[in-house]
Amino acid sequence: MAFFQKLFSQSAPSIIGLDIGSTSIKLAQIGKTSGGLKVLKLAVQQTPSLAVKDGTIVDQATVAQEIKDLIKKHNISSKQVVSAVSGQPIVIRTITMPVMTQKELDNSIRYEAERYIPYSVAEANISGHILRKQLPGDDKNMEVLLMAAPKEMINNHQETIIQSGLQVEAIELEPVALPRIMGLTSKTEELRQTISLINIGAGSTSITIVKDGVLRNSRTIAIGGNSFTKAIAQGMNLSFEDAEKLKKEKASVRIEKDATPVAPTVMRLFNTMLPVLIELVTEIQRSFDFYRSRYRGESVDLIYLSGGTAKFKNLDRYLGGELGVHVELLRPFQKLGDSRVPGFTPEEASEIEQASAVVLGLACRHLN
Repeated sequence: MAFFQKLFSQSAPSIIGLDIGSTSIKLAQIGKTSGGLKVLKLAVQQTPSLAVKDGTIVDQATVAQEIKDLIKKHNISSKQVVSAVSGQPIVIRTITMPVMTQKELDNSIRYEAERYIPYSVAEANISGHILRKQLPGDDKNMEVLLMAAPKEMINNHQETIIQSGLQVEAIELEPVALPRIMGLTSKTEELRQTISLINIGAGSTSITIVKDGVLRNSRTIAIGGNSFTKAIAQGMNLSFEDAEKLKKEKASVRIEKDATPVAPTVMRLFNTMLPVLIELVTEIQRSFDFYRSRYRGESVDLIYLSGGTAKFKNLDRYLGGELGVHVELLRPFQKLGDSRVPGFTPEEASEIEQASAVVLGLACRHLN
């Protein structure tokens, strides 16, 4: 099937969302009930070690078997899947092009993409979608959302899903799937704001900006939860596994105005991670500055954090203070109107809520 062929269209109501990350594989199914949207199924399983690298599935057979086991264990009968790829090779940019039809854009976008993607267009799946048919005060140009990903990444993803016995409905880009929960569940007043959805995964972070429910800009950086773990491992001379364990058990982000005494180990961990935090803030600010320059001084009004690292203690407060923007944890279960998730206790659901944002966005695709 053509890449992004049905990106902005509806899908079958029995669709499954599938998020294959470097640390976990997630499946989700969402349906409409008399009370609104509801999570019907959610399944999570650890990704086999080294099976996914930099967003690309490198061990298809092993990952496919894990997906099979997950489907069997949770008695999921649906076969059609919407999945997503993520990582630094993903390119999503709003660009300006002369006014043309969507059909003309489909024929010309590959030539325009050469200016924006860091790899050959021959090795990429590329798509363009018209966001604004005319720019304000400029009836000769339009705004286009350019999307690109390496063919190898897409093909590996598709082949893995097929090997698992499922059918590929569509392969999306993570930053496209993530805002979907917002569009389906948020009030009009909230959507009118300029919102940044920052998804901090294990290997990378996507910084997506949405205004009036429309994706305006997105960028992926090579900073994620593993970056903090590696800093701890190097700074404290630990193995990656031991550093990850210590991070989860004792690490927290210190807030400058917080004078509460902390244990020496906690302070040492924070100081070890601080260079990564500073780099993360710098890259987020760069994305915000680019957006502000492109859209005549518009600023980000609100930040939602998602991904497995979002719950890192005090990270939301730290980012809010450094960026000067209100920061909240994205709570997709609550936005769906029912925080109860089948098969999970309330405590377990709360623990995985931010990490489930992408898979729930994928599962919501047919509800557009």
